[in-house]
Amino acid sequence: MRDALYVVGGLAIVVFFIVRQLRSDRFEQRSLIFPIGLGIYGAVILNSTSKHHPVTAASAALLCLSAAASVGFGVIRGRTIELFERDGELWERATWATIAGWIGLLVTRILIIVAATVAGATLAASPSSIPLMLAITLAAQMIVVGQRARETGLAIPARSRRRRARRAGR
Repeated sequence: MRDALYVVGGLAIVVFFIVRQLRSDRFEQRSLIFPIGLGIYGAVILNSTSKHHPVTAASAALLCLSAAASVGFGVIRGRTIELFERDGELWERATWATIAGWIGLLVTRILIIVAATVAGATLAASPSSIPLMLAITLAAQMIVVGQRARETGLAIPARSRRRRARRAGR
């Protein structure tokens, strides 16, 4: 049951980010608090799972491969987010290549889980690594998009200022 929750929860997070990224929106520098919190949670879950599934060389190698894929696809998605100027402000929107990056990550994770199952690397085959790998890929994407946004030279408002401005306009 817990494994199903990790899978469903992971898919829900991915769908949330895909839907949010597909609509055009003003760019705002996002905090890494969510990926950091998710990463800590993921590390705790993975550590707990390692008490029931041995940490083998195959599991360690496949988890490292999964983490590298998470970084790689996060960078790819970060490079494919469209940044554009509208009325003097920086806006962002995902492209179909960004969605393909999410699909590529999903396919890669499935292949790694299949390889782990075949190799008997039960820790790497466990869905308990999903939160940690999602944290890694989201952080990589956020860092890349943030760097690209800064390179545009357009002003990037802080989140708190934008929220105050929205509330004042209501």
